[in-house]
Amino acid sequence: MTWLKKLAEAAVFLLLLTLVSFMVVKLAPGDAARSLLRMDTIAVTGQDIEAQREQLGLNAPIWEQYLSYIANVARLNFGTSTMSSKPVVTELANAFPGTLLLAGWSLVVALVITAVLGIFAARNAGKWQDRLAQGFCLVASSLPAFWLGLLLLNVFAIGLKLLPSQATRPGGLVMPIICMTIAIVPPYVKVFRNSLVDAQEADFVRASRSRGLHESTVFRKHVLRASLIPLVTIMGMSLGGLLGGTVVVEKIFAIQGIGMLVLDSLTKRDYPTIQAFILLIGIVVFLINGLVDLSYRWLDPAIALKGRKA
Repeated sequence: MTWLKKLAEAAVFLLLLTLVSFMVVKLAPGDAARSLLRMDTIAVTGQDIEAQREQLGLNAPIWEQYLSYIANVARLNFGTSTMSSKPVVTELANAFPGTLLLAGWSLVVALVITAVLGIFAARNAGKWQDRLAQGFCLVASSLPAFWLGLLLLNVFAIGLKLLPSQATRPGGLVMPIICMTIAIVPPYVKVFRNSLVDAQEADFVRASRSRGLHESTVFRKHVLRASLIPLVTIMGMSLGGLLGGTVVVEKIFAIQGIGMLVLDSLTKRDYPTIQAFILLIGIVVFLINGLVDLSYRWLDPAIALKGRKA
């Protein structure tokens, strides 16, 4: 029954997601047919616009358009990009690796910093080491990504000439990764530090200490595991935004990723690409939430037991 419930939830979610992506275009200002014909650069007649609307199926009832849209999505047919005249799937496939590489390495570096600073601050709660870590989080969270990116470019690429300004050259991802890491790491450190401090005072941890277990064993097997649940939660909430929020960094460092593609699509009203992006990010967020739910069951056996009883 649990799996049937999950499948039903997935089906409802996907249906609502397609509805949102479909309505985004319908509610957008302007005419999709006019945008496709690029009336700002090419003179067209009313007959040309009407023929284009008929070709796109825009004259059909809206419910018929929606059913046709769902059928195309089910076949992974997202249409043709009005910018490049290439299939949208091809455009996304070409752009996704750049964003995935940037977001993936940024997440890895952020997790390393989170582990080091979180444990460092929690083990020295209330001391100067703790205040130092929290000060770093405060400063890092106050730095706008675009400002930090431009600063890194001016210092390390233009001034010192230590790193290339373009991500396509060797070492070119160092500055974008630093920029993305600084943007996402402060809440991770804060949540992990606070959960470690709370877990160290929990009753089950005190009971473990009373049985004579070594402090390192208590920390590794009990404190650390219990502290990972809040961290996994905030990671799950931010990963979808991480993939979709790389647009500023990609623009500054000329990375041909999803962010750049969507930014260009918005400025040029490439609606098929925008629709596909909404679907992609929605599906990624849904899958991440599923993985987070599974990780809860591994981190806390009590959650898995409740799930079986339900």
